[in-house]
Amino acid sequence: MNKNDLEKIYQWLDNHKEQIIQDLMELSSIPSVSDDHAEVKPFGQDCIDVLNAMLKKGEKAEFKIHNYENYVGSILYDAGQKENIGIWAHLDVVPAGEGWMSDPYIPVIRDGYLFGRGVSDDKSGAIGGFYIQQALRDLNIPLRHNIELFLGTNEETGMADVEYYVSKYPVPKFSFVPDAGFPGVGGEFGRLRYILESNQSLSDDFISMNAGTAFNIIPNKALVILNKGTQIRYQDLPDDFDIQETKRGIEITAYGVSSHAAFPEGGKNAIRILTSAFIQLKGVRESDLRILSFINDVNQDCYGTYLGFNKTDDISGQTVSSGTVLRYDHGKLRLLNDCRFCVTDQAQRILSCIQEKCGENDFTVEVTEESTPYYLDKNSIVIQTIQKVYQDFTGEDKEIHIGKGGTYAGLIPNAMATGISFDKQRPEGLQPGHGGAHQPDEYISIEGYMEGIKLFVSMLLAADEVL
Repeated sequence: MNKNDLEKIYQWLDNHKEQIIQDLMELSSIPSVSDDHAEVKPFGQDCIDVLNAMLKKGEKAEFKIHNYENYVGSILYDAGQKENIGIWAHLDVVPAGEGWMSDPYIPVIRDGYLFGRGVSDDKSGAIGGFYIQQALRDLNIPLRHNIELFLGTNEETGMADVEYYVSKYPVPKFSFVPDAGFPGVGGEFGRLRYILESNQSLSDDFISMNAGTAFNIIPNKALVILNKGTQIRYQDLPDDFDIQETKRGIEITAYGVSSHAAFPEGGKNAIRILTSAFIQLKGVRESDLRILSFINDVNQDCYGTYLGFNKTDDISGQTVSSGTVLRYDHGKLRLLNDCRFCVTDQAQRILSCIQEKCGENDFTVEVTEESTPYYLDKNSIVIQTIQKVYQDFTGEDKEIHIGKGGTYAGLIPNAMATGISFDKQRPEGLQPGHGGAHQPDEYISIEGYMEGIKLFVSMLLAADEVL
């Protein structure tokens, strides 16, 4: 890898810093929450709009673009080679949620940080990859592979976009997915999303119960509405519960701390806070107590212990599982769960454990998504090369690991997830539970982002040489 070429690329990126940030802000102003049930197929008009916005940038830059039926788009830098290296980023985002300091879809810069939904996860990956393509072309950097940027629209709610693409179209020789951390992720935990539903209904003491907005977010708020005539001693709830009498009934809100479901230890599940308090109240009927206790036990930890499938291994680490979305439907409770299981485990074993525990507690289980774990050979030349680039760039002896966050890399043959930004010092005054990829006040350090793009292109060029 030519050091002079790298220095030229770094300088080119620095010269285009203002434009890079402006394009990221523009892209992040589009509220592209993917909706599998939207009237406009496949994932809603906002996702089509954000994809078209990015493809127009590629067209304006005179790259080859392609729209794969609004599932995935691509921008190709054709360097005249026979095979491609892919960069896969997603343009859809999780719902904004509540508690932001400013409008989540009007990105703002404060003290060197850019705030807005999607600025980190993962529109930064799309913009970073796009400017890398332009730098390589404008500087005429010698390449052994073409560089193709792929743009997905359904990563956050199931990855049907990439499943669609992979089932119909060829994939690159090797792919990077800039949707994780540095130095990278050489494999991913398996994934199981499942819904637990009570066979029996709650009593008429309960009018509604609701928490969470997406499978992969630990909820920071849970709401229950009680009938005004209830005998439940809700007055005995802790002081940090919000209790209001409204036209609908007695509205009670419990508060937690949101986090990504792949890393639940950093959050406080509002569902668990709500249920653990309610099962201790006087006046709760025995039939309701059984239902609420089961929901509470499922969330007693974030490892699937109560359901019987807690496991860890030496290759990847600890399985995690959390009930993240609670819904009340005709008296029955539905708890949506997000599980990331270690690479030596199997979904069928986990499901068998869940079915057994559900049978004991009069609940049913429905699987909504399942993916098989994978991991790359950490001793392969490309993985070793990428890891060395990271070590030389940062001076840190850090290994490529197995990731819990579900990324496109789990569905694309011969792919690894990595970073696009360094997380610098946390902004001052940011509340706990704020600032992360799926949290209120999502941010990216502008300095860390520019540095991350430079590391990413260094990795890409090193891989280009050895593949």
